[in-house]
Amino acid sequence: MQNDAGSDDMKGNPILGFSYVWRGFMQLGRPELRPYVAWPILINAILVSFLSYSGIQWLHGSIEDVLGYVPSWLDWLYWILMPVAVMTVLLIFAYFFSAILVVIASPFNGLLSEKVEQQQGSTIPDESIPSMVKRTLLRELTKLGYMLPRYLGLIIISLIPVVNLAAPFLWFWFGSWIVALQYLDYSFDNHTRPFAETRTTLGQQPLTVLGFGAIVALLMTIPLVNWFVMPAAVIGATLLRLEQMPFVDHDILSGKGDTLNYALKNDVTTRLTDGKTENSGGG
Repeated sequence: MQNDAGSDDMKGNPILGFSYVWRGFMQLGRPELRPYVAWPILINAILVSFLSYSGIQWLHGSIEDVLGYVPSWLDWLYWILMPVAVMTVLLIFAYFFSAILVVIASPFNGLLSEKVEQQQGSTIPDESIPSMVKRTLLRELTKLGYMLPRYLGLIIISLIPVVNLAAPFLWFWFGSWIVALQYLDYSFDNHTRPFAETRTTLGQQPLTVLGFGAIVALLMTIPLVNWFVMPAAVIGATLLRLEQMPFVDHDILSGKGDTLNYALKNDVTTRLTDGKTENSGGG
């Protein structure tokens, strides 16, 4: 099969992931998307500002409390602890609180993703707004069930002396995966694809996925820019899924049921040429 022949290509390319975030920003001003972009930006601006202020206050107070228990001649530890703590907290905000923001804004993000797909010629199953809101919120709860135990493990690691020196790197690696997973999943959910399928598919192009998630997480730490990251990420992730992970019915090639295959390069080329992104697998 072509998967085996092209297994090296399946790892992806982080630069490709970066490029889709840029494309998302470039489309924020499109007239047909503006009504769907406005609400995520407003929600993001309010919550990010509040959480950022609260986090800085908490961090400063916590460092001062810790230093209050050490002798004055060890005050120099502040200059070691503070950079590590700041980096860790920034990553926690970028990843963990980003997950909370996405849950709150999920109905609006789902609508935006659907609109992007429709603009690209994809067919989305008809659904009422109340049904869509219920579906997207339940989907976010499923994702939280996947993420929270893993985030808890990272938080515990972040609190263990010496071991916590590795915490920023672990947050960056796992957090980049989670951020990409959240945003790419909107397009899968548009077609009622199971969440397990999303994880499996993204695992076929880990470098592209991690590149996308890393740049989104980095932008979430930049004041003012982070207000616009969420809708740009939704747009970019939807385009990435359509162009790099098109839905292809496996039985067309193998005749063995209706499982899916996403790494068929010839089919991707055909769909991009024809402008077809439907999940029927047909030409």
